[in-house]
Amino acid sequence: MENKWSDLDLNGVTKTYCKTCSNDLAARTYSSRLIGSEPNWVLHGGGNTSVKTTFTDILGNTHPAIYVKASGLNMAHIEPEGHPGLDLEYLQKLRALPQMSDAVMVNE
Repeated sequence: MENKWSDLDLNGVTKTYCKTCSNDLAARTYSSRLIGSEPNWVLHGGGNTSVKTTFTDILGNTHPAIYVKASGLNMAHIEPEGHPGLDLEYLQKLRALPQMSDAVMVNE
């Protein structure tokens, strides 16, 4: 297996996207593209990647989050927006519900 990781390429991706996302999400975008570019590792466009990090809300409060690759996106060409962010504290509260339909879960 050839190591295709490049700190120079990672820095380029980070500089490109740091205005709109965290360094963690920029790094996940870069690593997802590396994984997705290897057809022997994932089905065409398939696979899943995620990163746990934080987000800052409009009031300046920081919250734990997980950014998960959206279904149907090709990892080889993914952008940071292809990893929607989910509020981990909110998700943990949802676990207390006895049941939830798929439609409600997707909406939440």
